[in-house]
Amino acid sequence: MKMKQMGFNLVELMIALVVGIVLMTSITTMFVDTKVSVNRSSTVSNLQQQAQLALQVLVEDVRSIGSWAEFSGEPLADIMSPAMALAAGSCSLFPTAGGNTTATLSEPQWANWVEIASAGTFTESDCINDSDGAGYSLAANSDVLSLARIQGNTVTVAAMTTTDYYLAVSPQQTQLFKASALNGATNIDNAEFYPYLHHTYFVETHATSGPRLTRFSRQGDTLTNDLIVGNIEAFRIEFGVDTSIPRDGSADSYYLSNDASFTAEMWSNNQLVSARIYVLARATNPDLTFNNDANYNLRFTPFTPTANDNYRRFLLSTTVVIRNNIMAVTR
Repeated sequence: MKMKQMGFNLVELMIALVVGIVLMTSITTMFVDTKVSVNRSSTVSNLQQQAQLALQVLVEDVRSIGSWAEFSGEPLADIMSPAMALAAGSCSLFPTAGGNTTATLSEPQWANWVEIASAGTFTESDCINDSDGAGYSLAANSDVLSLARIQGNTVTVAAMTTTDYYLAVSPQQTQLFKASALNGATNIDNAEFYPYLHHTYFVETHATSGPRLTRFSRQGDTLTNDLIVGNIEAFRIEFGVDTSIPRDGSADSYYLSNDASFTAEMWSNNQLVSARIYVLARATNPDLTFNNDANYNLRFTPFTPTANDNYRRFLLSTTVVIRNNIMAVTR
């Protein structure tokens, strides 16, 4: 008896192939969409974390800007301080103060200031750009913030590093000194000794590696360049000023760094009581699936990306109260 052979005819085979292609296309599309969604979520999450880290670092420093422990006496201009000249070529982010070629704005009398980089007189050739071939440059759309204060706990004279600076503090008198030359600081009645801290924050840009938040820390008479966090495209700070008479400790107005009404006297007369900090994070690589036409309000001329540059961004802001703000004179 002849058996009938079973199998697919051409029509059935074509139908099976079409169904298979449809299924494979659907699965592939779902896989790609899932991968894109995961990458997008990961990028946004990373930007949020980096913005939070940058904001946290800035908040901790800004909160204590101009903090000199229990000192509540005369303005810092009356502090006896050594020359504190930075080593030649350290960085011209610190121009000279008032035309004085021996004093720079890294000294405590002038150390607290903030300016938008594009409006400042900063040059970067000896401290940022290409000294190590890295190709970074100063971002023009961000602030440059310089601040000085004490840091940490009290130290003993024996525990001091001879090349570093310290502050001898009492309620009515304070003196900045280098540990290698005490200059009578240990003779101040009831003085306690604190390490002197001076930080300068700015944003660097790069053609391929992305932007980053950087900080110069003063170590003795030299500067160290610290990378704080990557993917930070800009930060801006506006300060709340108590203009009421008598002063009540609350901010009556907020001023941007390039506001003509924001004067040196506001810094030196303890009128700064709070600050609003804005941090804008940007992904390292563009996302071609993302149509970016947003403006980001950093409380200055809104930051507008290049038309549809496909970069994902994340904006974060907070307000912080300034503590113990015996302010140095700004420029």
